[in-house]
Amino acid sequence: MKNKPLLPATLNSVNESMNSIYDFFKNSYNEQKEKISEGVSFLKEGLSDVIDKTRSYVNIFAFPINNFLKDFTQIEEEFKQETTKTEQYCICLEGEMVSEADVLARPMEENY
Repeated sequence: MKNKPLLPATLNSVNESMNSIYDFFKNSYNEQKEKISEGVSFLKEGLSDVIDKTRSYVNIFAFPINNFLKDFTQIEEEFKQETTKTEQYCICLEGEMVSEADVLARPMEENY
């Protein structure tokens, strides 16, 4: 008895099998590539939204702090201007305006 091959192997059938396998892999690859690109674009949009929200929250929190620092700087500047003034302060004593130096030169009352 001769050994007969279990599968008839013809060149035509092998080519058809190879083509069908190639088409299957090609289709699978293209489908997976589309799914991955959709996932990446979804992730990109999500990250973009998160960054935009974070930016708006930072602006919301930073705005009052920025205003406070501006106010503080303005107060400090006004204080420096007041300390550099050479004007004498006047006080009203007994119906007359008396300068600060005159008030300090007067005898003071001691309270024990």
